[in-house]
Amino acid sequence: MQGGLFQARRLGVEIVVFGIYAIFSISWATTGSLMPEIQRELGINTQQATLITSMIIIAKIFGAAFSGFFVYRFGLKWGYFLGCLFISSGIFISFVDSYIGILVIRFLTGLGSACALSCIVPITQLWFSKSSSIMISFNINSNLVGASIGLALASSIAAALGNWRLSLALYAWINLALLVLWIFVGKDDERREDEHVDKRQMLLFALKSRLTWGMIAFYVGPILFLNSLLTFLPTYYAKYAGFDVDIANSAKEQIPALANFAIIFGPYIGLFFKKRGVSFKRMLFIGGLIICISGIPMIFMKDLLFIRIFAIISGLCFSTWFPFFFNLPSELKNSNPTQTAYIMSTFWTITFIFLAFNLWFVSWSVDVTHSFTLGFIYTFALVFISSIVSQFILPSRDNFM
Repeated sequence: MQGGLFQARRLGVEIVVFGIYAIFSISWATTGSLMPEIQRELGINTQQATLITSMIIIAKIFGAAFSGFFVYRFGLKWGYFLGCLFISSGIFISFVDSYIGILVIRFLTGLGSACALSCIVPITQLWFSKSSSIMISFNINSNLVGASIGLALASSIAAALGNWRLSLALYAWINLALLVLWIFVGKDDERREDEHVDKRQMLLFALKSRLTWGMIAFYVGPILFLNSLLTFLPTYYAKYAGFDVDIANSAKEQIPALANFAIIFGPYIGLFFKKRGVSFKRMLFIGGLIICISGIPMIFMKDLLFIRIFAIISGLCFSTWFPFFFNLPSELKNSNPTQTAYIMSTFWTITFIFLAFNLWFVSWSVDVTHSFTLGFIYTFALVFISSIVSQFILPSRDNFM
């Protein structure tokens, strides 16, 4: 009976952890996919429209830090609940007409989403200790599942509901329902009390760890590439790629969706290599290199068929390193879910600072040069450089289980 209850609770936890970030990601991708429509309705330029999406990134800077504080102060269960509650502020977006009001709601949504993201790894480590490697990769993919749905169906969902505001509000209501479920299925890391763990010492470890900073150094490039798929690629194909109207409309919907959908399957290829003992540093370097090789043709080729092919290749190769990368905090020697939460909170806070600046720089370059060329060159250069620099910062294999 106890075993059955535990399995039922664990299923509920999985539905919440995967569902909250997947539904949020649909909302996030929707604003990128519908950016031309949002620009027309609100009468705003590229930088202002991009800010509706990148405001999430700005908020995540603070939200990731808040998630660490919430876990530190209230424990994993209630810290996660309180942080994710901010996502549901999106229910009010259908009542707001002003651009500033929309930005405020998106900021609050971003705060909550950062907590949802920061806690994916520690909650999975707590509930799926024997299968954490595959489950962490699966749950991190919630972002990509949601983004793929958002990119593919954003226009249809918004049209069915009447406008894009109502669709964003719907996603917030679903997240609120999932949080109610979390109240009944969530739990804290019991070792936090039983072992008299020094939380302050673990927090300082997370702030100073070579693992934390090595992860940041690597991920600043790939995360800009990933967010460019959602934020910039639809606008690039619609306005700047030189396609006729029909091809442009197909490209702006299909290419980001294909790439994001393919990313979902990459981690399972990565698990194949991980089981065969491939070094995580080697996998990260190869991953960064392949992002550049497969991603560049998506931007500069003119044949839509070949762009589709490279979008799929780019997506598959992009995420093969996920099982190596996102599992690192849980695989440290003497790791526990609370320490992992602090590492991920610090990692996401600093990463989102870099991402907010990089998204601003790309959008600024578009408005100044009336082209995406400079922005995309910067993106791929950053991916390549970050994959090299991280090799010298990340700790050696001896530090992991």
